Amino acid sequence: MLSLDINLINENFRKITESTAIGVFPYLGKNNKHAGDEIAVNAMRKELNSLPFGTRVIIGEGEKDDAPYLYEGEVLGKGDVILDLAVDPLECTTNFSKGLPNSMSVLAYSEKDGLAPVPGTYMEQWIAGPEVGTPLNPENTLRHNIEILSDYKRKTFDELLIVVQERPRHEMLIRSLRDLGCGVALIESGSLSAVMDICLEFGHYDAMIGTYGAPEGLISALIAKATESQMKAILRPHEEIYKERWEEAGYLVDQVMDKDDLVTGEFFGLSATCITSNLFLKGLVKKGKKLHGQTLTITPHGHEVHEFVTWE
Repeated sequence: MLSLDINLINENFRKITESTAIGVFPYLGKNNKHAGDEIAVNAMRKELNSLPFGTRVIIGEGEKDDAPYLYEGEVLGKGDVILDLAVDPLECTTNFSKGLPNSMSVLAYSEKDGLAPVPGTYMEQWIAGPEVGTPLNPENTLRHNIEILSDYKRKTFDELLIVVQERPRHEMLIRSLRDLGCGVALIESGSLSAVMDICLEFGHYDAMIGTYGAPEGLISALIAKATESQMKAILRPHEEIYKERWEEAGYLVDQVMDKDDLVTGEFFGLSATCITSNLFLKGLVKKGKKLHGQTLTITPHGHEVHEFVTWE
């Protein structure tokens, strides 16, 4: 049994993502992804180290891109480790460096040993919202999955809008979806914003399909579990070492994972501070000597958007 309540933990983590977002904000649009990542990582590490309880990083984002990151197994805070973390200090780094939408500072947590040790590689993901009663499954045909989505959403194929990252690896998927009559929302990056939109039913997208970063996939699984949404996933290692690490952890590389396989804990949540606006959150805005922003917190008990103002 954890000695801290979920409200106190959420308050601590909300302050951490807000502090990280504020710290990296001066680098917005400066076309330097590495500097932005480094500033965000260092800011989040400093704040995590000041916590009155111990935390352990399960995955720290950036490994697959050779970017600065909080490393796997890093212990931060004071006292015994009671929480495991999946962190993305600067989600959507490319967009941030270009001054474009969807960048956030994200911190997800679960009780100790409650997050799968996902390596820093890639993950095939099939995600739909809580109103979809049957999971989309990579073992089904694409048509069958779209039929499931169509039935639960009460939409025809040509009314559906599916999020897919615009990458060469997705060319056949994009073509197949359009051949079925579906609309395809092509994103350059920002998969977590899309997942939040789908799972919290903001209404812009109907599902997300494709291969994305595995660190984001673990956070997506936590969002899906908290909102009783649907997610299936398969790890897609880009190097042999990540395949070996996944197998050493007791998983099969081709194994179809459910959200409950990736997030096994019952005590978990997420804080995400928006840096550049997305479809449902306002990014940081400077007005005189004040900086205005919004942070989204998600737990199994619901979600809340917190507005904050800081002075220079």
